Amino acid sequence: MQVIYKILFEVRLLHEFFLTRSDGSSIFDVTPAPARDAFLQDFSNRSQRSVNSDIDYIIPDISQRLLNNYRLKLIPTYSGFKIAIAVDPTTDSGKIGYKPVAPLPPGLNIPILLVRSNTEFDRYTNGRFKQIFDSIYYLSNDNSSGANGNTVRTFPFLTCAIPVQSDTTAYEQGELSQSAGTVNAFYLDAGGVNKFAPVTGKNFLNENDRNLVAASFEYYFLPADNVKTATFIITGKDNKVVYKTTIKSDSPLQTHLLQVDQRSVNAIPSTQLAASYVYTLAVTGDNGYNKSYNIIFLNETLNSLAAWGMINIVNQPGSSPYSIIDGKGMLIARYNPDKTTVIAPPVFEICIKSRFSFWRYSNDEGSPLKDSHPAVLRLTGNNLVTLVPKSHTYAPTPVQGLALPNPKLSNPVSPEGQQIFADILVPKSDIFPSGP
Repeated sequence: MQVIYKILFEVRLLHEFFLTRSDGSSIFDVTPAPARDAFLQDFSNRSQRSVNSDIDYIIPDISQRLLNNYRLKLIPTYSGFKIAIAVDPTTDSGKIGYKPVAPLPPGLNIPILLVRSNTEFDRYTNGRFKQIFDSIYYLSNDNSSGANGNTVRTFPFLTCAIPVQSDTTAYEQGELSQSAGTVNAFYLDAGGVNKFAPVTGKNFLNENDRNLVAASFEYYFLPADNVKTATFIITGKDNKVVYKTTIKSDSPLQTHLLQVDQRSVNAIPSTQLAASYVYTLAVTGDNGYNKSYNIIFLNETLNSLAAWGMINIVNQPGSSPYSIIDGKGMLIARYNPDKTTVIAPPVFEICIKSRFSFWRYSNDEGSPLKDSHPAVLRLTGNNLVTLVPKSHTYAPTPVQGLALPNPKLSNPVSPEGQQIFADILVPKSDIFPSGP
């Protein structure tokens, strides 16, 4: 008997690096869902490179049997993947619907690891170089795992709300914050002044999403914190303390290894999502140091995998837009008798900003460059540097109307102090004449 598979849900990784046109417009300039679909389809039709070339989607070994039991299959798409499930057709109010052959229980986890397939991915992807603590991204349709335990995700996005801009936060270049409804990327200009450049879009991957930790993980202090005594407390939602320690030093603390007994915490992935799996890490110290973070523990069997993040799709997440099975135990999708779609399977999105760097040009023979475009580039030593940082793109895009070479995948990206530079070698040309 033939087994029928239908799409349970789709996840799209929308990366600015790949999904930007040569005129500088990106998929994040497009709001209506049908227009975003058309944008993505256009890139796919033209066989443009996508994030799938640098990210692998892996079902953890611990979950392989679970997915086999529920007849689930992962199918890569142009920029993401779909999960299909074995179903039996049925009717619902004159429409064709489908019930899973193996019904999905409430709280079922469907975890997918996002694993880098090369080193290029981190060069062109926005994110902190110096993390506050060792962690990877956690992306889910379950709002209870959001920042501060609040409902912070907005359908169809699997990312948390971007943090509100704060005068006390030590931002890295490109780090996102929001102020008065506008999302901004931080940078330090040539004069040492803090700047926040507005960006198009509101639901990007951000530091609130980086909270998945191993049972043993490092916590890092900044030199400016000047903390010599610190107390670490990890509690569950029931306020039960699962870890507590105080450390002291004669000199400012740099790092501390937290070692939590994994038997005392709920970790993911598991067969079913525990009612309480989000923990609070509170760190207090002298000189007014007071920080608090939500953390989620990764199952110890996965600690050896160099994953960039995990997507965890939960059955019956408690928010109807994010549901993958309806109240009748059927797939969300419905079809007319002629097989045309009435209701499409849910599509979840992860929007990823690309690296935000100053582009620094050097002559390929070591000659000094001439200060020929002062409205766009400033002369620094023998090099020319963009006046403001710019997002990396796979296709060359204009810089204030000037056709400058963009960083390639192989170009090094260098943090220097509080600034990040992409180094680009260029031959002598009309755009890059030799100095002085």
